[in-house]
Amino acid sequence: MPAIPGFDGVGALPDGTVVGFGNVRPPYGALAERAVQVLRKLGAGRVIATGRRAEALREVGADATIRTDVPDEDLVAAFRHVDCDVVLDFLWGRPTELLIRALTPAGLGLAKPTRLVQVGASAGGTLSLPAASVRTSGVEIYGATKGLTPTAMTEAYEQVVEWARAGELVCDIERVPLSGIEDAWARDAPPGKRMVVVPG
Repeated sequence: MPAIPGFDGVGALPDGTVVGFGNVRPPYGALAERAVQVLRKLGAGRVIATGRRAEALREVGADATIRTDVPDEDLVAAFRHVDCDVVLDFLWGRPTELLIRALTPAGLGLAKPTRLVQVGASAGGTLSLPAASVRTSGVEIYGATKGLTPTAMTEAYEQVVEWARAGELVCDIERVPLSGIEDAWARDAPPGKRMVVVPG
């Protein structure tokens, strides 16, 4: 402390040019959000969003949603009704433990492979992993930066910026002046919106 939270972000230069940045050095930081629309542009056939307010993601292209603020058995049951090949996990912790439980067969049998890409840990930094789930669930755990190079990161950012400039990615935002960051930090953005901090 003092420190500014966040790892990467999007900003505007004095001439109005929009730029992306990442790997900022402490104590500096940035806040960033991701959109379901990028998954569609990358070829995802079916997108299922999970979270406490996942319903809002239907407006930007999610085919189905699963709420995570339900009793454990209800969440496991919901996960068991989903057939997916890749999970982008921004939550970790309890929801991921329950997902892995849902993907683990109750009896003998082999489950189809499911690639779990660990991106964030907003629901907890650790999880308990039963041995049976490793043997039979078919879950393959990858880190989000596996195989990532600076060149690949640059190309990915450039692609997303190109889609945004072409109007193929949209995000409903609420602009919050930096002078109001304390209040903004203490509340959630309205459903379906993302808060963007601007000078002022």
